[in-house]
Amino acid sequence: MPAPRIRQLRRDNTLFKLAMNTVRLHLEEHDRLAQQPQLREAPDDDLKVIQHSIDQWVGAATNYIAHRFRCPAPQAMQLLGELLVDLKRSIPVGELRQVPYQRALFLPPAWVTGQQLTSASSEESAS
Repeated sequence: MPAPRIRQLRRDNTLFKLAMNTVRLHLEEHDRLAQQPQLREAPDDDLKVIQHSIDQWVGAATNYIAHRFRCPAPQAMQLLGELLVDLKRSIPVGELRQVPYQRALFLPPAWVTGQQLTSASSEESAS
């Protein structure tokens, strides 16, 4: 199976949601570091929660890409990175900020266990 194109990744609703939450948290992280540069050296608990949430969303999105498009994890990570750059470049910051911060902060429990991602991938494969 050839590697998916960015346009194909953007059209995948599940992946788009995962990526948008990741981008929203990257904006929040950037804002906090711009306001308090000392957090780069010694992150506070809030910044650690944001960074941990980013890691969770990235992990879920990478696993989803690897499973859905049948590609190795390094390639899935590269594709996710390209998608995130594309979203940051093409969607105005005001729209990105419309993603509720509190919703983006916590991965749904079903996604943590991988149940929802697997079922969403199976549903899309069946169609």
